[in-house]
Amino acid sequence: MKTASASLLAAIFLAGCGGSGAVSGPLKQEMDAKFVVADTNIATMESFRNTASLETATQQYIALVHEYADELGPAEAKRRLVSEGDKVGGYCLPCKQMFYDAARRY
Repeated sequence: MKTASASLLAAIFLAGCGGSGAVSGPLKQEMDAKFVVADTNIATMESFRNTASLETATQQYIALVHEYADELGPAEAKRRLVSEGDKVGGYCLPCKQMFYDAARRY
């Protein structure tokens, strides 16, 4: 539960940070909200050690990064994927590999 809380707080903090990226306004708010939900889903599955659901959440997160890849830019897309892979690596090695494989595209 601590992992879920910490991840949620970090996601909310990062979503609230004003960046200098190309995304702004309502699109940025929508994108940030979707990433907060995705981060929370992954953190929840980590807490319950539910590997099957964690794999599904991983696929959803990767799809979300692909959806917003143009807005994020290649460096940020790769950073997010590698970061999530590092987080889930202790709970789900196949998930970590999925994140790393997706990051190689950028």
